[in-house]
Amino acid sequence: MNRNFFALLLPLLASAMTYSPFTHAAGMVPETSLLIINEADEGGSINVKNTDDKAELLYTNIVDLKDDQTARLIVTQPVVRVEGGQTQHLRFILQTTEPLKVEHLKRVTFEGIPQKMPGKNKVGFNIRQDIPVLIHPANLPVVKDAWTLLEWSASGNSVTVSNPSPYVVRLAPQAELLPSHTLAQLAKSYILPGEKITVTTEKNTSGNSEVKFVPASRYGVQVESYTASLSVK
Repeated sequence: MNRNFFALLLPLLASAMTYSPFTHAAGMVPETSLLIINEADEGGSINVKNTDDKAELLYTNIVDLKDDQTARLIVTQPVVRVEGGQTQHLRFILQTTEPLKVEHLKRVTFEGIPQKMPGKNKVGFNIRQDIPVLIHPANLPVVKDAWTLLEWSASGNSVTVSNPSPYVVRLAPQAELLPSHTLAQLAKSYILPGEKITVTTEKNTSGNSEVKFVPASRYGVQVESYTASLSVK
């Protein structure tokens, strides 16, 4: 991996993949960086701690992604009072019209709403934590390295990555074609099941045979870079 690629990759990883709710966090802090919802359990749960010393209202909101709005997820306590330093257990219920065949991705936000502060010159502010939600089908085995199932191809000044698997794949949105070290910038840091993404490169892709990228584990933690075969037309 060349130095320019590595220098560009670090900030992308920091923002898109390595979020930790315990690093310099304040307000309402979830216990983990990913909420997993298992269809077999008809839902899931997570603990959220109020790290402030005063009671706040915990507002929980499920956010549907524009490219994945299948499966309905409901939080049983969207608004609840949490005392300072205390932890709230939240339960999520999954509603589907038919059995799921592929994984789905959503996001959930946890926002602490402080009590109204006395005095004209005192202003309270809210801190919001935002983590991904992975919905896993009941009859689908867990695969921890689904990025190995991605298919990469190139033609002219474009690169296409396809995900024929039933798994959500998370990765740094920048890939490197080898041996030319040409960079390919994806528009997002995840690829949904059955999705195909095509991007334009600055240089012609001919002469390359591999692509190197940095995937993320199920919990969004950076793993070692992975090199896949690249089919060039």
